[in-house]
Parts: sequence; structure tokens; C-alpha cells
Amino acid sequence: MRNDFFQDYYVWTKGEIEQGKWMVTAAVFLVPVLILLVKDSNVILRGMTLPLFLLFAVNIGYGGYLLMNRNQQGQKVEMNIKPSADESLKNESQKLKKDHTVFLVLKKIWVILIITSLILYLVMPDGYYKGLTLGFAIMFVGLLTVDTLLHHRLMQYLESIDLKIESISK
Repeated sequence: MRNDFFQDYYVWTKGEIEQGKWMVTAAVFLVPVLILLVKDSNVILRGMTLPLFLLFAVNIGYGGYLLMNRNQQGQKVEMNIKPSADESLKNESQKLKKDHTVFLVLKKIWVILIITSLILYLVMPDGYYKGLTLGFAIMFVGLLTVDTLLHHRLMQYLESIDLKIESISK
């Protein structure tokens, strides 16, 4: 049972690390785009600079966090599961269920912000603010994509943990 848990945990962690790599790679590809936007004289493109820089910061920050933290987290989980596998699985399930709830709320927020940004884009006159709203729409789509991928993997891991808890309870 412990080996099954660690196998599932390893698969989940490997996916998180892979997503961290993709996020950092996306941030690296944003650098030339940001440089071009700053140098461009088009006001709409300059308006997109701030939101795209924020997306860059999120990708570097959270992607780097996933890369660094997920490798170390496995050792902590292994130490916690040694005393009581049953209790550790229940604690892990509760933590994942809280994270699941957070992801559901965040996805709704990102969709609302995407729609709001696109509506504002349509009503803004040409200029900096039109670019700003378009940039925010792109940023929120990026954040929705990141959270959707993270949430999908979390749900697979949670289902696996809950199945193990069920089999122990029987």
C-alpha cells in the first residue's frame, strides 16, 4: 500500500515538476515579446506590457516554486507516512480536497476576469487602456490554463488517494 501511494505521489509530483518546466519555458519566451512591446511605439502594444510582465512573473515565480518545492516535498511525505499510513492518507486527502475547492473558485474568477477584460476591451477607445485590457485578458487566459492543468492532475491524485482510503476501510 505504501509503495502504491508513493507511486501515485511520484506521478503527481513528476507532473507538477513538468508543468513548472513549461511555465519557466513560457516565461523565457515572453522575454523577447516584452522587449519588443516596450520598444514599440504602438500605444495598444505598450498597454499590453504590464499584464504580460505580470504573467511572466507568475510563470517564473510559481514555475520555479514547482521545480524546487516538489522535489523536496517527497521526503517530507515519506517521513509523515511512516508512523501511520492510514492517517497520512486521510490528511493528504483533506489537503487535496481543500486545494480542489480553491481551484474551483480560481477558475470561476479567471473566467469572470477574462470576460470583464474582453468587454472592457470592446468599450475602450483606441489607446493604452485598450491594450491594457487585452493584455489582462491574455494574462487571465494564461492563469486559467495553468490552474486547469494543475487542477486536473490534483483530481487524478485525489481519486487515487480516496480509492486507497476506501480499500483500507473495507
